[in-house]
Amino acid sequence: MYHLNDLQLALRIAALESLSAASKEIGMTPAAASAALQRLEKKLGCQLFARSTRRLQLTEEGRIFLDSAKPALAILETASANLAEHRGELKGEVRLALPSDIGRSQIRAWLDELMDSAPELTVQLYFGDHMTDLIDQNIHLALRYGQLDDSNLKRRQLAMTPRVLVASPAYLAQHGTPSTLNELSQHAVLILNRGGEPWQKWKLSHNGAPVEIEVRGQRFCNDGAVIRDWALSGRGIAYKSWLDVAQDVTEGRLHLVLADKIAPPIPLQLVYLQTDYPSHKIRRTIEFLVEKLSQFSQNYPLP
Repeated sequence: MYHLNDLQLALRIAALESLSAASKEIGMTPAAASAALQRLEKKLGCQLFARSTRRLQLTEEGRIFLDSAKPALAILETASANLAEHRGELKGEVRLALPSDIGRSQIRAWLDELMDSAPELTVQLYFGDHMTDLIDQNIHLALRYGQLDDSNLKRRQLAMTPRVLVASPAYLAQHGTPSTLNELSQHAVLILNRGGEPWQKWKLSHNGAPVEIEVRGQRFCNDGAVIRDWALSGRGIAYKSWLDVAQDVTEGRLHLVLADKIAPPIPLQLVYLQTDYPSHKIRRTIEFLVEKLSQFSQNYPLP
């Protein structure tokens, strides 16, 4: 009989078309992964992958075998999770994709707290402000702002949060505080790149009605955490999720700019694949994050 870990490795190689990428994701050396794949192929008596210098591609026999093995592996994983839940155990691996800003400033520390209470739980974090393909990247949970169109995903809303304009006291002391939307053009603004495109159309409100203003800036970055750091260091005005800068504003490191122009809040959601019975570790992680975001929102209401 072949090893369960070898099956899991083969499925990830098939998804990523790369032995090195799959071994890195699973936490194996490429040499160990290669040996495991050879062991599985020897046991089956067939070659699962056609090898080239750049990637591995499923053979016809490999496709037939792994298509059949995938649901069987899912059943075994569910059985193991059910047993762990019955025992009250929180164990196994959870892979989460998080926005760079709130992921680094808040959620990483919360997950440290969860892991401290569950020593057998392993968490892998993937930071980024782009949309994540949960299947291709083998992600259990993704935290994302806004409405999502993919009907194949389940969602759990964690909070409703607006985006606000913020700047450091030092920046505002040196450059003045804009009092109208038009005055933003006279200031340095910090721009997030989303999906390879600069986010230069900021949605705010004016006299109670939504308005979109286009901005120009000198500093661009695809990492929301860097945008926050630039704002803290006095480099300009940032357009940020309130959840990411709430503590900074409350403690005086950043000030709200044009506080009467804040746009209506948007949802912050956890998304995950449709399953009939999400595993205990996934359900517990979701409930933990729901609880932490609720506490945070109560502690840091928008002024």
